[in-house]
Amino acid sequence: MSNYVAVAIDVQHFSVYFYQVKNKLLLITSNLKHLDMRKFLQFAFAIVFLMGTVAYVQAQTFAGSDACKLCHLDKYDNWAASGHPYKFNVIVDNQPPVYPPEAINFEDQWMDSLGDGSHDWSQIAGVIGGYGWKARFVGLDGHLVGTSGAVSSDGVGHNQFNFFGGVDYGWVDYHPNDVKIYNYSCFKCHTTGGDTTGSWLAGVDGLGTFTEGGIGCESCHGPGSDHVADPTTSNIDRVYEFAHQDNSLGGLSINGEVQTPNPDGNDVNFLCGTCHNRDYKAQINASGGFVKHHEQWDEFTHTEHYANGMTCLTCHDPHKRVIWDGDGIKMTCGTCHPTQVETINHEGNATCLDCHMTFAAKSGTTRGQSGYKGDVRSHLFKITVDTESMFTEDGAWVRDDEERKASLSPAYTCLGCHNDDPNDDIPDKTLAEVVAAAGDMHNPNSIPQHSEIEMSIYPNPTNGVTRISFTAGQANDFSLKIFNVSGQLVYNLENLGSVLGEQVVYWEGTSNTGASVEPGYYFVQISTGAVTSTKKLVLMK
Repeated sequence: MSNYVAVAIDVQHFSVYFYQVKNKLLLITSNLKHLDMRKFLQFAFAIVFLMGTVAYVQAQTFAGSDACKLCHLDKYDNWAASGHPYKFNVIVDNQPPVYPPEAINFEDQWMDSLGDGSHDWSQIAGVIGGYGWKARFVGLDGHLVGTSGAVSSDGVGHNQFNFFGGVDYGWVDYHPNDVKIYNYSCFKCHTTGGDTTGSWLAGVDGLGTFTEGGIGCESCHGPGSDHVADPTTSNIDRVYEFAHQDNSLGGLSINGEVQTPNPDGNDVNFLCGTCHNRDYKAQINASGGFVKHHEQWDEFTHTEHYANGMTCLTCHDPHKRVIWDGDGIKMTCGTCHPTQVETINHEGNATCLDCHMTFAAKSGTTRGQSGYKGDVRSHLFKITVDTESMFTEDGAWVRDDEERKASLSPAYTCLGCHNDDPNDDIPDKTLAEVVAAAGDMHNPNSIPQHSEIEMSIYPNPTNGVTRISFTAGQANDFSLKIFNVSGQLVYNLENLGSVLGEQVVYWEGTSNTGASVEPGYYFVQISTGAVTSTKKLVLMK
């Protein structure tokens, strides 16, 4: 079915190699006597050219991610447990793809109701995605099942399965009236070693080829066969800067200036931006009231974080996942913004990410009832506190003009939760109400007082056992929860009792499973009935 052959040719690198070898040969032959030097050099240069060509082509072939496993097992295992390898899954021997156990994707339902309901895995050539948000399916004819022209299920839709966070959001109709063929223009960001020549699918011409389904090691580090043969730091890229073959700009455009790939460069923002954008320009694409998926780079380049020299690696470990409770975030907001973390004037357990990285983007589905919650976190960070839309009038872009720089709207940062569900115990609010409240969200003089619950944490900061004591003015069942700054619940105690007076809990810096948690900022939340008190705890180790 598949033909995985691709070789990358780089004239600049080859020229350097060729002239280095040629100069060494000239040095050697300059000392030789009694030879026809002209004929010798002509012969020698021809040999060097052939040797250089062979050596270079060999050095530039893709070896596959499994070849990296022997020397880089930890990174390989982290990568294998992330979403990158599953961006495109080639079907082999009519067997469904195998996903990591944390990916609750309802795979057992896919063939029951895809398209017209008549499919089985023998009719599927590959699955696009299926790890974190959605799944689409490529038929043996190269068409996406359910789209126009597909041999089976021609134009019937019912061909994109949506899920998120373990919730089944069901089937939608993905472009049933359009011809959608899985070729280079699609798989260039879903596979490794993509090329416009040849065809990855037997019997279907002109699709293009790739060397590995999914985003493998060499998508980010470049072709690695030479490194596999002789592992050194000089023959593998730490960051593989490249431009897609159908990129008419030849690079990435920021504020009208095109940045092109540097073969010897090390710009991780360029590498990530190659795929985490939609048109190689910095404008932020939107549709249907949400930022489109694959726009994280476009959003990030509009922020002060980018302007101040931060990179994707500042916060992300590129080998680890973030979704499915992964530990791919290596630096949190409180590292640089401790004052803001300490003065979050918000009831309940709202965290930095809930507001500044809210779900203003959509990959597969919208969630809840507010109309303002998608399934991809924004990377704009900044919130403009007014009632204006964050999008242009036609809804095609995020606004970025003199009146409103690219930023989030309180409609998404606030109403996504406050109007999400009338039964979730979060008060419903209007846009005007949340705008009025949001302006003082980090004002230390506006921290709400919780007269019914008094809490004390000692020592704070702590590097060992922490004493958490609290009292309340009325008898109710208490609960204690500890969250990290990403909003993840790391420790939970329910039904602590309903006696009046002081209660004390000792926390040893562990999760409920007994595993030690990482140093950083945490929020201790005590709740009883409708009353909640939250305080910051700094854990040092």
